[in-house]
Amino acid sequence: MMSTATTWTTEFDTAGQVVFPQRRNRLLVRLAIGVVLLGNSIWSNIEHIRDDDMSGALGVLRVTALAAFVYIVGLTLWQLITRRPVVTVDATGIKAGLTRRSLDWHQISRIDDPAGMSPFTTVQLHPTDRLSRAVHISKDNVLELTELSPWLRTLQARHLTHDT
Repeated sequence: MMSTATTWTTEFDTAGQVVFPQRRNRLLVRLAIGVVLLGNSIWSNIEHIRDDDMSGALGVLRVTALAAFVYIVGLTLWQLITRRPVVTVDATGIKAGLTRRSLDWHQISRIDDPAGMSPFTTVQLHPTDRLSRAVHISKDNVLELTELSPWLRTLQARHLTHDT
């Protein structure tokens, strides 16, 4: 059986790019957690409204939490339907995130190994320009982050040697 990196390389060589859409299983888990928290928040707010206990800082926090859960559930539903944001690796570089931030291969100074707590592990791509922010690739798009880092380093080396 081929490794994941070999599959990515084959796709890159034939299609000219590899696109990593949002992973549905991860989004479904996030949606389930969000719906439970949203339901709990709605129930809590209803109980406090019935008890005429919605004033003060706690009342503001309850309504703010409710708005946050509505946002999280809405965003997760949008991501589940559109499978965005995607991470795209092509001949020019890497595009990632909702704003499609991109780094050309020559703009990447370092590609880190995966780091962070297990469900929140990311690979960071550090730009050569110190004023720019790093691009993060998470398990939301790529399950095999341990294979992604060396594969991206290999692609970067390949593109930098072709450019010189």
